Amino acid sequence: MIKTLGSSTAALVCVLTLASCASGDSEGKAANLCGIASSEEEALVREILVTEGYETKAYKSTSVLVDKMKAAVQQMRPGKDSYFNTACRYEMDDQQHRGYAIFSFGWSPRASSEVPTSHNGASYELNGAGGVASAGQSMLLVQCDLPGELGGQSRNVRLSADAMFSRPDGPVVDQAAKDRRMTLTYLMARRVTDALGCENKPLAAPPVVKPLPTP
Repeated sequence: MIKTLGSSTAALVCVLTLASCASGDSEGKAANLCGIASSEEEALVREILVTEGYETKAYKSTSVLVDKMKAAVQQMRPGKDSYFNTACRYEMDDQQHRGYAIFSFGWSPRASSEVPTSHNGASYELNGAGGVASAGQSMLLVQCDLPGELGGQSRNVRLSADAMFSRPDGPVVDQAAKDRRMTLTYLMARRVTDALGCENKPLAAPPVVKPLPTP
């Protein structure tokens, strides 16, 4: 595990101005899938976990995840999600209070609506991707046009970035917390789209996270 300690004013300022923050080196992020590569990501993890120190665990190398994702899109059954691969875990550096954020990736069938909904969550549309964030989870559905022979299959599905969250002070339902979770999910999904080489570059733009109006 990698232990991260300390804080910075710049990181907190970046959280408030995410749309203007630099996206960073996408190739570097793809090579180190779970490593925190920018002040905005670092600030988001600390805010979400309510901690100054946290540990990072990578369940799979980037190359292994890419191979499994490409295999999964070929093995999908009609109308069914693929197997989801757990990739990254961020956990509070506190033995008594183990808040965490876990990110997994897979594929979902292309639906009539690309924006998922939840009865207690907020829905989002981010640069063409559809997302939802609730008290304990977030999800982002992304069109990823894979290169080569997998291109046709990938156009019938959506890359799904799923996150699970736990905090020692209980579930969080305020809008600011949901926005932070959706933003971090977007940034983590961008690492995977970069690693997969999605030809349409779906998440190249910085995230501008604003919840859609409630129907």
